[in-house]
Amino acid sequence: ATVYRMLKVLEQHGYVSKSPATKHYRLGATVLRLARTREITTPVSDTLQGIVDDLTEKVGETSHASLIAGHQIATVAACQGQRSNRVHVEYGGRIELHATATGLACLAYADESLLDRALAAPMAQFTQTTAASRNALSQLVSETRSRGYSIADRSFDADVVGIGAPFFDAGAKAMGAIAVATPANRMDAQNTLRTARLVMAAALEATRGLGGEPPADFLQCRSRLTDQTNPI
Repeated sequence: ATVYRMLKVLEQHGYVSKSPATKHYRLGATVLRLARTREITTPVSDTLQGIVDDLTEKVGETSHASLIAGHQIATVAACQGQRSNRVHVEYGGRIELHATATGLACLAYADESLLDRALAAPMAQFTQTTAASRNALSQLVSETRSRGYSIADRSFDADVVGIGAPFFDAGAKAMGAIAVATPANRMDAQNTLRTARLVMAAALEATRGLGGEPPADFLQCRSRLTDQTNPI
């Protein structure tokens, strides 16, 4: 009864609408107005879209950017790869925290409550390499923090490798992440380092564009990676 009363109030104000045929509720037109208002006042999606477009131009693979919203992460910008064999990423898609490059990058640098929730939640085993236990996920998050970027090696899709890096708010906490998703047969060791360098550079560009501040250890990781990949 309480949920029904809440739905009726939301319906009155246009936040949800009810299908006459199925009686099911769906998002209403007011949500679109709120989304447009937010993007006008804080143009996050447009900023990130330009960055992922440029990243795909450099790496030739699918790039995408996602934002943390509460205890979930949603994709707000994406650019599909330039080759016929490419990874497809959908706008608004739900990100699996424990099994994706985006999720691992956010867990390593976001508020600790996000990591605590991920460690306590059930972890679906998508592939043989999915981190599906607290210890396995904690180790991946620690490795991500130590190098500044995440690697999801066929952990969500058996044919896909993802590399991600966080972008930060004014408090030097991750507000989201940028990632590249590549067919596994094209991601060798050299390409991993090159892609990671470009992803970290894109994440720093997003941080600056959104008025954020990267933490010192992230900048140190990026500096080490840049020195390591200069000869490439």
